[in-house]
Amino acid sequence: FLKDKSKKQITEFTQHLKRYLHMFMDNAGFEISSTKRYTGNMEACIVATRDWTAGEQVKCCLGSIAALSKEEDAILKSENRDFSVMVSTRKKCSCLFLGPARFMNHDCEANCEFFISGHNAVTFSIVKNIARGEEMTVHYGTHYFGINNCECLCSTCERYESD
Repeated sequence: FLKDKSKKQITEFTQHLKRYLHMFMDNAGFEISSTKRYTGNMEACIVATRDWTAGEQVKCCLGSIAALSKEEDAILKSENRDFSVMVSTRKKCSCLFLGPARFMNHDCEANCEFFISGHNAVTFSIVKNIARGEEMTVHYGTHYFGINNCECLCSTCERYESD
């Protein structure tokens, strides 16, 4: 696979592979699990494998973003494959979210927040205490799921809707 790649491509591939390998470290504190709560279909989620305290950084749940051209963004949307696309306010464009961090689901009252850890690197900081076995979530944005997240299916919105 790598024999015909440039040195830069090999370095980028190695860095990306390491992002996934980090999640298997003993001190990672999370695992990729599955859920059907959002669409009824099996999807990935991130679950705490230890108790986390507000203020801690989730150092082993790494991700990176790659800027998309308008054409690439349009193709992904037309093929309904835009589930890992996010809008970067810093880069002012759509970006593909890569690495295990992309499995962090949204909640309007999330227990984690995005933490920029390098030029295009992302991890998370804990903003609310998280118990072992609890899903780790992040807030994608106020209008990610429609105006004021009116189409949001997170557990917070589900709880408010049932009240």
